[in-house]
Amino acid sequence: MLEIIYRIYEVVDGTEDNYFSHKKELEMDCIICDTREHFKEIIKSNFGDDIAFRYSKKLKEGDLYCIIIAEHCYNTERFFNRVTFNCDYCECKVEAYVNSFIGFSDYDIKYKFFGISEYLQKRFCSNRCKDLYMQKERVKLNPDGDQEFYIQRDMFTEDITGYIYKITKKSTEEFYIGQTQYAPIFRWGQHLKTERFPIKDIMDYKFEVVEIVSKGENILEREKHWIQKTFSENYEKSLNISNTANIVVK
Repeated sequence: MLEIIYRIYEVVDGTEDNYFSHKKELEMDCIICDTREHFKEIIKSNFGDDIAFRYSKKLKEGDLYCIIIAEHCYNTERFFNRVTFNCDYCECKVEAYVNSFIGFSDYDIKYKFFGISEYLQKRFCSNRCKDLYMQKERVKLNPDGDQEFYIQRDMFTEDITGYIYKITKKSTEEFYIGQTQYAPIFRWGQHLKTERFPIKDIMDYKFEVVEIVSKGENILEREKHWIQKTFSENYEKSLNISNTANIVVK
């Protein structure tokens, strides 16, 4: 047996960016039934066969849809209690259920708001207001934020084949030559998770790009060139193994 808490909504002509204004709640209740299919049969018998069981942008004004909130009826206060608040950006009045407001996630707090937990209390009428509020607050918290971005591996790779890089251990002068088709700093981060270059010793390393490989060039051949060049110049310090056989050292 299932105890399904559900809500029935009617689509209304609300503003496009306001999460709460495109729907009108008609009913909320808990039904005891055998299966979800049995539940849908009961809902259709009460509201008609055309009722949808999820919201879609294809629904027109006047259409009905049903949302399943939970499959157990204990702790119903969590689902039935309403709260009224003012949007923290536009200050419009909003009425919503306690578990359905728009706010910031733990991820937002950690990576967007520098761990300031007070932002978890902010509530908004729409995702647009949430995004605008975030932009405004991040400028206040970090005035140089327009220079901040997160490195992704495909950044800085347009119109080139890739990069040849060199990692040097300053304490021993040992070095390693490698190649990457992605952002060099992304590849450097991957190396710092290995036993050869553990991040705890990061102050002992020097990471540098020695060549930007142009579009159309064979990056493996360019890597081989640099491995053999540096190996022949200082083979005792080279950490590379591949492409070093039969090299005449200077």
